[in-house]
Amino acid sequence: MEKKLHAEIISYNMGGEAVCASAARISTTPGNALEIFTAAKDNPQNRTLIGKVLKSGHKSVVEHAVFTLAMRDVSVFVEQFFIECRLASFTVKSRRYVDFSGLGCHVPPELEGERLTRYQAYMDMLFSAYQDLLLGGVPKEDARFLLPYSFHSNFYCTVNARELGQIIREIRCGRGRGIPELQCLADEITGQLETLFPALLPELERPETAPAVAFCCQVESQPVFLSQEEAGAVALLGGPADPMALLEAACHAAGFPPDKPLDWDSLIHSSRPRELEQLAYTFRISNLTLSGITHLVRHRMQSVIVPSLASVNHSRVIVPDTVAAQPALLERYQKAVREANRVVCEIAADPILCRYHYYFALSGNLMDVMTTMNAREIKLFTRLRTCSRAQWEIRAAAIALLRQLRQSFPELFGRFGPSCFLTGRCPEGQLSCGRAEEMTALFQNLS
Repeated sequence: MEKKLHAEIISYNMGGEAVCASAARISTTPGNALEIFTAAKDNPQNRTLIGKVLKSGHKSVVEHAVFTLAMRDVSVFVEQFFIECRLASFTVKSRRYVDFSGLGCHVPPELEGERLTRYQAYMDMLFSAYQDLLLGGVPKEDARFLLPYSFHSNFYCTVNARELGQIIREIRCGRGRGIPELQCLADEITGQLETLFPALLPELERPETAPAVAFCCQVESQPVFLSQEEAGAVALLGGPADPMALLEAACHAAGFPPDKPLDWDSLIHSSRPRELEQLAYTFRISNLTLSGITHLVRHRMQSVIVPSLASVNHSRVIVPDTVAAQPALLERYQKAVREANRVVCEIAADPILCRYHYYFALSGNLMDVMTTMNAREIKLFTRLRTCSRAQWEIRAAAIALLRQLRQSFPELFGRFGPSCFLTGRCPEGQLSCGRAEEMTALFQNLS
């Protein structure tokens, strides 16, 4: 089951310290940008200068150093922790297309004896049920709801030094403290930075004391099964009081003629519709699965609130339609969930296993999230997520959001939808659903 987790910096920009030191000097040093950088090459004072600037609070200078990390065989819990960092870029192995039955899971090194046996038996039970669903014809994107949140993830993360420092501090001092797997990865990354970018090390120092983390294992005596239709309920919580007036003001500020009607086509199809960024909307999605949350948080330009996985209710689980439609598979699915719920009830009384209860969570467990997006990001979100190729859960949420937005501001959001509706063409090539006319008609009449 277990493989050696690892975080490795596989790429970084040339002359990172020289670049950052040049950024530190440019505002006070004579000469142009290239001359300052040339003088900074191999300057032994670069590291000292960067340290002084960081201590003074001007941390933007280290944003010019960029690293790409390969995260190997870490738990999906780690993936979710990292991917919530808004100023990083991620590419993740897909659970919609890849069979995860043989890819293993994280086993906390602390576990031994009976506790280790119980942990491994729990994980084996869920992987076995997952594989049974696949053999029964359930799509991978639905069978994955039985995967425990210990299963191995592999992903790439590209991040600048300032944000990387923030991630490591968050692991050591914030919501990642007390999570041994995250501590191990932070130590690995820090060890590599000692060679690649030692100027950042003072930013990564551990505090002498860090508050203990309280782990609350929420579980009920029996699991609560929710149907596919009950998942992902969307509530639009807020938006501009007069969106048309605000948008018109933004368009006039951008140079649109004030004495002419708003040119909707030019605005919607602009390659840089900054005007849309002035319209911010806040919404809540209730009963979104842990898998569904990953689809949401991948959108970088939003302010999203996701509860800590340590607070997940283990007893609330979705049942997808593809499983519900087949009695034998439904029985297998529910049996696995009930067994998982029973085990979590038991470990709640074990101080060691309870410490790792987040690894016992199912990908089909449900949480409520809240986010704020501007209209430009909503345009991208709905273009990608209302497409028939999108995962059904996030697609249903995107369509429900779009319906509510159309009611609040139909002039704008009546033009939003999947690519075939928005632009008149499908970008999916051979993977296209082939129903462009049907989809266009659907979104023309969506209200």
